[in-house]
Amino acid sequence: MKYAINTEAIILFINGKNIRVEKTDKKYAKILQVFQLPKDQQESEVESILNAVVKADKVIKETESFDVQGEDIFYKGEKLPKAFSDKVLSIIADGLPLENFEKFWDNLTQNPSAQSVKELTEFLNYKELPITEDGHFLAYKGVENNYYSSHGNKETKVLQGTVNHLGQIYNGVGEMIEVRRRDVDDDREKHCSFGLHAGSLDYARGFASRMVVVKINPADVVSVPSDCDCQKVRVCKYEVVSDFVEEITASVVNEDGSDTVVPNDAKIRNQFIDRIGTYLSNKIVQGYEEVTVRQIQNSLSPNWATREEVLDAVQSLGFYFDTVDGVTYIKLV
Repeated sequence: MKYAINTEAIILFINGKNIRVEKTDKKYAKILQVFQLPKDQQESEVESILNAVVKADKVIKETESFDVQGEDIFYKGEKLPKAFSDKVLSIIADGLPLENFEKFWDNLTQNPSAQSVKELTEFLNYKELPITEDGHFLAYKGVENNYYSSHGNKETKVLQGTVNHLGQIYNGVGEMIEVRRRDVDDDREKHCSFGLHAGSLDYARGFASRMVVVKINPADVVSVPSDCDCQKVRVCKYEVVSDFVEEITASVVNEDGSDTVVPNDAKIRNQFIDRIGTYLSNKIVQGYEEVTVRQIQNSLSPNWATREEVLDAVQSLGFYFDTVDGVTYIKLV
């Protein structure tokens, strides 16, 4: 397999096409590991990484709980709705463990209403929303500039949260808001009714002097009103995790909703880069002006790193290299 690595990306030459994978792409670290395989296996493995469908089929077959039958994905024998199978595919494409989905599913099964679960599926069908490592999902909420909800209901019993004299609830970052489940209307045909509301980004923008991101346990979903293309959801509890900055497109985020979860391959790569950085810093202190890739590889014994992994780390650290008579030198000064 032919390829080229520069400071920003790896360019792969496969089947007569040039495919560029940026270092910021979650697939990049996974592709680097492919170079540890025998050369005759590298191209097919890279193609499986680039092809989410092939990769998903391979990953799912290695699990005990998931199964693929045609275009359908099953979890513990139950066929997943499209919204949930799409989430499984996104998690696999991002190189993240399927345990993230399993936690979401476990929380979903704690929802006491079968109708609520069905309606949540319709809500998530509109547009895939991020889930969190603890199995919740993120949505958006439009509020007043002072963070109080746009509408108030004095009859609603608020179990957690600050309420003003108009019945409006304060939605500052970090607030946990909860009302009695029976104070949330479960009739989806009542489009504007009592309960805590959140929605898709498109929906929330229509009610926003300000927008916040909220974290919702699927067990706390009560209904999805049938208007607005099922873009809003009524719940009995949520946590305000952040102000809205931009749409979150990651498949999985941290429990606090703040950052995209880093795939394990990327974590390993970052740790490797740090290790190489320490090695090169020590060589500079010792007065070296250059070292070879082979010297770096030998310093990692008994572990082994490919030439591609070493050069990726070196370039990420801002060092230059040159190859003379087949030997690659890293310039330290």
